[in-house]
Amino acid sequence: MAQEDRNMGRSENLRLAHRSRNRIRPEGGERDAERRMTVNEVPGGDSPRRPTGSPQRPAGQQPVRQGAAEGQRSAVRQSVQGGQPSGSRGAAGVRSARGNRPSGARGSEGRRPVQGSQQAAGRRPTGDASPRGSSEARWARWEEEKYRRERAEQEQRQRQKRLVIIILAAAAAVLALAVVLWLVFGGDRNPSEPAAATQEPQTSGAASDGRISETDFSFTVPAERQEAGTMQEMKELADYEGYVVHYPVTGNAAMDEAIAKRADDMASVFKRQVQDMRTDGRTRMTMTGDYESYQTGEALVSVKFNIHKELPQANEAGDSIETYTYRMSDGAELGLSDVLTEGYLELLSTKTKEFVQTQGGTSREGAAEAADANFRYYTWNEDGLTLYFPGGTLIDGVTETLSFTIPMEELSGHLAMDLGGGGQDGQEAQAPVAGKVDPSKPMVCLTFDDGPKAATTPELLDILEENDARATFFVVGNALKGSSAEEIIRRELELGCQVGNHTASHENFKKISDEEIDAQIEGVNDILKGWGLPACGTVRPPYGGWNNHVRDVVKYPMARWNVDTLDWETRDPEATIQCVLYDEVKKAADGDIILMHDIHAETIEACRTIIPELKARGFQLVTMEEMFAARGIPYEAGKVYYSIGDIRTDFGE
Repeated sequence: MAQEDRNMGRSENLRLAHRSRNRIRPEGGERDAERRMTVNEVPGGDSPRRPTGSPQRPAGQQPVRQGAAEGQRSAVRQSVQGGQPSGSRGAAGVRSARGNRPSGARGSEGRRPVQGSQQAAGRRPTGDASPRGSSEARWARWEEEKYRRERAEQEQRQRQKRLVIIILAAAAAVLALAVVLWLVFGGDRNPSEPAAATQEPQTSGAASDGRISETDFSFTVPAERQEAGTMQEMKELADYEGYVVHYPVTGNAAMDEAIAKRADDMASVFKRQVQDMRTDGRTRMTMTGDYESYQTGEALVSVKFNIHKELPQANEAGDSIETYTYRMSDGAELGLSDVLTEGYLELLSTKTKEFVQTQGGTSREGAAEAADANFRYYTWNEDGLTLYFPGGTLIDGVTETLSFTIPMEELSGHLAMDLGGGGQDGQEAQAPVAGKVDPSKPMVCLTFDDGPKAATTPELLDILEENDARATFFVVGNALKGSSAEEIIRRELELGCQVGNHTASHENFKKISDEEIDAQIEGVNDILKGWGLPACGTVRPPYGGWNNHVRDVVKYPMARWNVDTLDWETRDPEATIQCVLYDEVKKAADGDIILMHDIHAETIEACRTIIPELKARGFQLVTMEEMFAARGIPYEAGKVYYSIGDIRTDFGE
C-alpha cells in the first residue's frame, strides 16, 4: 500500500512538473516557439533536417538556445542541484522526491536518474562540450555543409548572371555597329539594286549613294557637230530623278520654236515615264538629250538628238535618237519627200543594201526595202544625206547605231529644191511644195476637225493641192485607227499642212481628270510617233472646252476659232459658203481661224467654192503655226489662240 502511494505520488509529481514545463513561455513569442521546435526536432541520424524558417548561423558555431528550451534546461538543472525555479510547484515536487542521489543511482522506488530522464526525453546534454557524433555535432556539420552549398549556388548564380550580361552587351555592341555601317555605306542605296552595285565605281559622275548631280548632264558634243545654233538647255533635277535636254537656238524664230517644242516633247515623255515607274523615291531615273546640228547651205538645218535614259524598266531605258529637218526660209519642218522627188525610196534602198554588204552582216528582213518607215532617221549636211539605223533595226546582232552618208552628187537627180548649187547639170531645182508666207499680205487659217476620213479627206487634199493652199487638220485618235489613216496623214504633211491634236476620243477637258486629259492628248501623239511621224504641236480642246485649270494642265498651245461655220449642224454647202464668203459678221478677214469638219461630204463640196474664192480675194491659206510665225507672234503653251488679234491666257468668269 505504501509502495502504491509512493508510485502515485511520483506520477503526480511528474505530471505537475510536465505541466509546469509546458506553462513556461519565453518573451520571444512565436519566434522563440519556432526556435524551441528547432531544438526538439533536430534529427538524430547522420543527415539532420532543419525545419523551414529557422535562422541560419555560420558553420561550427553552437546554436543559442533561448525561450522555452532554455527554461526547460534551467528547471531540470535546478531540480538536480536542489534549487527551485520561481513559481513551479511541480518542479519542487520532483526535487523532493529525488533527493540528492548521485547521477545514475536508483532508489528503492526504482526511479531513474535525472540525466537518464533528459536523454530519454530526446534533449541534448547541457554544457559547452558535445561528444563526437552527438546531435549537436551533426547539426554543426549540417549547418556548415548547407552554408557551403548555398554559398556555391550563390556564386554559380552570380557567374551566370555576369555571363548573361556580357552576352547581352556584346550583342548590343554588334547591333549598334551594324546600324552605323548601314547608315554610312548602305542607307541611301536603292533597295531594288543588287548590293554589289554600291561597290562599283561611279563612272557617270553620280554620287556614291545614287543621287544625281550636274556632272551627270554635261554637254560633250564636239564643235564640228554643232554647225547651226548655240546650245540652250531645259532641265529639272531632284535627288534621284532629273533630266536635261540640250538643243540649238538658231535665231530663226519659227525654227527655234519648233526645235524647242521637240525638246519639250522629249522631256514630257520622260516625266510621264518617271511618274509611271516611281516607287520609293530613291530609284535613280535620268535622261540626257544632247544634240548635233548640221546646216546645208542656206536651205536646211538638221538636228539629231542623242537620248540616253536610266530607268528601272529595261525596255524603256538605254539609248535612242530622234532627227528633224527644218527649212531656213520659214522654219517649217520637212520630210524626205519635201526635199527629194519621186523614186528616191528606191535609191535609198539600193544604197542601204550596198552598205550592209560592206559591213559583212545580214540585213534584217525588209529593213532595207523601199519604204518610208525604213528611213525615218536622217540629217542633211553639205556632204549629202546621212541615214541612221538604231541598233538591231538593220543588221542582225548589231546593237549600236549604224549610219552612212549618200553623197550629194548621187542625189542631185532626185532633189526637189536647191540645196546650195546641187542642181542637176546646173539647172535650177524645183520649187518647194509649200511656198513662203508673205507677212505683208492677208492670210486666213482653214481648220478641219474630227478626221481623217477615207471617203472625204483625200478629196479635200486634192482641192488644197490644186490651189497651192494649206490647212490645219485636228485629228482624232479613233479616226487614226482606219486602214488608210496613215497614208492620209502622210499626204497632209507632204502638202505642207499642219496636223493638230483633237484628242484620242473627243472628251471634254472640263469634265475629265488631269490624268485623263494627258492620256487623251498623248494617245494621238503615240499613234503618230509609231508611224515615225512627229507629234502634234497644237491641241484643239473638244467642244472648245477650256478654263484656267485646263490651260495649266495642257502643255501645248490650244487652238480655238473666231469663225464657226456650223457645217456640222446645217450639213448644207450653201450655208457654209455663205458664212465664210458673204456673211457680214463672219466672213473671212485677215488673221481669222475658220472652223469646219472634213468628215462631212457637204463641207468638201463647199470647199470647192470657198478655197479658190479666198485665193482670188488675195488671201494666203496657211497653217496656224505659219500664220503666227509670219507675224512674229510666239506660239506657245499657256495661250489659247482664237485669231491673230485674239489670244487669251485667262478664261475669265
